[in-house]
Amino acid sequence: MAFEMAVLQECITKLKAWKEGMESKGLRVNMRKTKFMVTGPGLDLLRDTGAHPCAVCRSGVGVNSIQCSQCRLWVHKNCSGIIGRLTDNPLYVCPRCNGRARPIDGRPFTQVDVDGAMLDVEASFCYLGDMLCAGGGCELAIITRCCTAWGKFKKLLPLLTSKHVTLKTRGKIFNTCIRSALLHGSETWAPAAPDLQRLRRNDRAMIRWFCGVKPDDEIPIESLLDRLGIQEVTEAVRTRRLRWFGHVTRATSCINDTLSFSVPCVRGRGRPRKTWSECVRSDRMSWNLDRTDPHNRTEWRLGVKNAGLLLPTPVPGTPAADDK
Repeated sequence: MAFEMAVLQECITKLKAWKEGMESKGLRVNMRKTKFMVTGPGLDLLRDTGAHPCAVCRSGVGVNSIQCSQCRLWVHKNCSGIIGRLTDNPLYVCPRCNGRARPIDGRPFTQVDVDGAMLDVEASFCYLGDMLCAGGGCELAIITRCCTAWGKFKKLLPLLTSKHVTLKTRGKIFNTCIRSALLHGSETWAPAAPDLQRLRRNDRAMIRWFCGVKPDDEIPIESLLDRLGIQEVTEAVRTRRLRWFGHVTRATSCINDTLSFSVPCVRGRGRPRKTWSECVRSDRMSWNLDRTDPHNRTEWRLGVKNAGLLLPTPVPGTPAADDK
């Protein structure tokens, strides 16, 4: 606790110095519009999702769940604390009712006093269209971008479903107008497996919609991507991330310092969350770019482009594409 208060006081001191420096140059800082964010594991705000939110993690539950006898909410198998197979237990009490779950609002405080001005402590913040979450990760950013992409998709739906437009042209429109909205800011993401699954699910739902493919048709998504001439969404994320890595590596300004910047913190138990550098290292090994020098701009961009143009191979036996 003493360490956290020391870090908070240091942050307030830097904020005051920044405010004085801005005002010394003739600029005025509106402290009522200034926000504060405290970042760290478990310091975000849990949001309810799904028809039946889990009592512990607040995300929607499925079949493999158990109901709490006190709060009457359903709990995931992973959140229940039960080892082994779930069975009906009318006396089961969830970890939240037992007081062993993290708080729904993980913010240590809601306001910070800076020279008499009370600054609100936010759990999330939107900066240039990308959502920053106090708990870290990119889950909230992906959820926001999916909502934005669906809005763009609904506007362009008459054009995407027109029979007078070829599938290749529809693929270009989808990639330019909708995929760009979906993957905005993805260059800095370090997505986990559930985050990538969310991207795939939304991307494939839009593709099947304007291609007129129903789930019962049993046409694989690889065949549709080949007809449209576009990448799979996770490969598109990898392409954007590697291009941004080359840009950051070649930069000579302060943007390059972020690669070696270290944040003083106390590491908790368990495996830490996957970092952006680990994602880039995995991407380079997957596309055989680990020996390519990012400082050579021409060679690096050519390597990323050639690797990204490897489209999925259509499954034998599927109907041929009809672009007319």
